[in-house]
Amino acid sequence: MKQAYLVPLALPLLALNGVRAEQSEPPISTATSIIITASPLVHPNRLSLDPQSPVQPIPAADGTGLLKTVPNMNITRKGGMAGDPLFRGLGGSRLAITSDNSYVLGGCGGRMDPPTAYIFPRAYDEVVITKGPQTVTQGPGLVAGSVQFLRHPRYYGEGALSLDGGLTGGSADRLDAFAGLDAGNELGYLRLNANHNQADDYRDGSGERVHSAYDKRSQSLQLGLTPDELSLLELSYDRSRGEAAYADRALDGSQFDRDAWGLRLERQAITPWLGKVQLQYGHSLIDHVMDNYSLRPVSGMYKAMNPERTTDTARLLAELNLGAHHTQLGVDWMQDDHRSRMAMGMTAAAADRYRDQPYRDTQSFDNLGVFVEDHWQLNDKQQLIGGLRLDHTRARFEPLAIDNPLKEQDYRLHAGFVRLEHRQQAWTWYAGYGQAERAPDFWERNRNGALNTETNRQLDAGLLYRQDQLSGSLSLFAGRVDDFILVDNRDHALARNIDARRLGGEAEIRWQFSPDWSIESSLAYTHGQNTSDDLPLGQTPPLELNTRLGYDNGSQELALLMRNVAAQHRFAEGQGNIVGQDQGPSAGFTVFSLNAGWKITPQFTLATGIDNLFDKDYSEFINKQEIDMAGANPQTGRIAEPGRQWWAELQLSF
Repeated sequence: MKQAYLVPLALPLLALNGVRAEQSEPPISTATSIIITASPLVHPNRLSLDPQSPVQPIPAADGTGLLKTVPNMNITRKGGMAGDPLFRGLGGSRLAITSDNSYVLGGCGGRMDPPTAYIFPRAYDEVVITKGPQTVTQGPGLVAGSVQFLRHPRYYGEGALSLDGGLTGGSADRLDAFAGLDAGNELGYLRLNANHNQADDYRDGSGERVHSAYDKRSQSLQLGLTPDELSLLELSYDRSRGEAAYADRALDGSQFDRDAWGLRLERQAITPWLGKVQLQYGHSLIDHVMDNYSLRPVSGMYKAMNPERTTDTARLLAELNLGAHHTQLGVDWMQDDHRSRMAMGMTAAAADRYRDQPYRDTQSFDNLGVFVEDHWQLNDKQQLIGGLRLDHTRARFEPLAIDNPLKEQDYRLHAGFVRLEHRQQAWTWYAGYGQAERAPDFWERNRNGALNTETNRQLDAGLLYRQDQLSGSLSLFAGRVDDFILVDNRDHALARNIDARRLGGEAEIRWQFSPDWSIESSLAYTHGQNTSDDLPLGQTPPLELNTRLGYDNGSQELALLMRNVAAQHRFAEGQGNIVGQDQGPSAGFTVFSLNAGWKITPQFTLATGIDNLFDKDYSEFINKQEIDMAGANPQTGRIAEPGRQWWAELQLSF
C-alpha cells in the first residue's frame, strides 16, 4: 500500500498508544476466515452480508464482487470491474443502491460507471438486501428491491483501538491492499479506511486475453462525537479514484472520481414513546471521463467525454414505540443534476481539450418523499409489517426550450406493502403484497422523453427453517408490471412501455452433517414474459444451482464449490434494459472452484483459492458483446468469463 495511505492511519495509533483496546456495544466487526459462497436468508425477504469476509470467486474491486454471491443476483460483465448488478433480472434504477442511506448514481450515459463502481465493500459493516417492494424506507421505485451499504455508528464506554488490514494477490497480476482503523473513547470515535485494487487483463478459458485491466483507489473517514451513549454527531467523507478498460465498447473509463461527504445527527430514547430521531444529509460529486486513447490503441479519431453528476440527499426519520407498534416516520429529498462536455480531434492533445470546454447541462431531477412503515407485534408468534409512501418527482431536460412539453415533467408515485410473518419454534412463514411505482430514469429518458411511469404489483411468500444442524429457506414471488420500460435495440435503442409478468424465487438449504463438515446449496430461477409483444422478457437469467461442500474445524477450512447454470433458450434478441439486451440463446455450464482458509493466530488469517478449477471456457447469458480491439469495432460475441484464476489473501486484525 502506498505510503500516503499509511501515514494518516498511523497518527491515531501514536495518539492512542497504550489505551486499553476494549469497547462496549456495538462490537467492531473483524475479518474472519469464512468464505462466502451464498448468503442465508435469516429474515423474511431480507438478507444480510458481511463485507469483511473473503469471497469466492475473488471479487472485483467494487460492490458487485460481493453482490454476485447472492442467489438470483447477476452481474453484467463489461470488463474486470464496474459490472452492473441485476436482481431477479431487474437492475438500474429498479434496484436502489445506497451508501449510508444516500443514493449513489453513476454519470455515464452508457452505464460505464454503475453505482457499485464507486463502492468498496470492505469499508462497510453490513450490506442489507431487501427483495422486491417490501419496504418504503429506501426511496422511490423499488421495483426489484434495494441494496444498502451500511456503516454503523460506534459508542465506546472507554478508550479502544482496532486495526484491520489485508493483502491479496492473484492471477492477472491482481494486487489488493486494505487498511482500516477504528479508535475512540466515550467522547467519540474515528474510523479510517484506505484501499488500492489493481489487475491486468484476464484470460478466458481458451487462453484469449480480455480487455479488462483496472486500477482503483479509495479512502473513507468517519468522525463521530458521542457526548453520551444516546447522542451522535457524525461527519463522513468518501473519496475514490480509478480507471478501467472495457471489452464491450470502443471507449474505456480513464477517470472514475467520486467525492462525497455526509452528516448524521441522531438522538435515541428521547421519551418512552419516541425511540429515535435521525437527520442525515449527503453530497456526492462524480467526475467521470471516457476516451478511446488512454487505455487502448487508437483507430481513427481521438475522442473524450466528461460527464459530471452532483447528487444531494437529505433524510429525517423518527422511530416511535407505541405499545405493540414500532413505527418509522420519515421524509427524504434528493436533488440530482447531470451535465457533460466532450472534445475530439486527430491527436490526444486535441481530445484532451475537453477540459477547456464549458459543461452543458443535460437533465436534472428533484424528488420529495414521505413514508410510514409499521411493525405490529400481534402476539408472541405473529407480526404484521406494512408501509405507505408518496413521492413527487420533477424531471427536466435542461437544453430544451421552455415551451417544449418535455422540458419539465412531474411524476406522482405511490408505493405500499403489507406482510404477515408467523414464527413457531424452528419455522417462520410469511406472505405479503407490495406495489411500487417508478419514474423513467436518466438513461431511459435519453432514449424516449415521453414514457409512462412503471408500476410493479408483486406477491411475496416464503418459509424459513432453523434448527440444530439443518437450516433452509424458500422465497417465492409473482408480479405484474404495468408500463414496464423496455429498451429495444431493434428500434434504434429506443425505450417504450410494455406490460410484463414475472415469477420465480430462491431456495437455500444447509446441513451440518458432522461437527466439522457441512453441505449447502442454493437454487434460483426467474421467468419473465413480455405480454405486450408475446415474447420472453429480455435479460431474464436462467436457472442456477450452486452447491458447496465444506470442512471447518475452527482454525482450518476447506471448501469445494460447484456452480451449475442451465442453458437459456427463452430470449428476446435486441430487447432488454439500460444495461444490456439479449443476444440470443446461451449454453449451460458447470464450474468448480476450490478454497482453503487457515486461522494462523487470533490476529492473522490466510485464505486462498482457485476459481474455475478446470479452466472452463464459458460466458453468462446476462452479458455484453465483446469488441474486436484490432478491427473497426465489430462485435465478436459475449464477453467470456475468466479462466482458471488463483488468489491468496492475508488478513490482519487486532
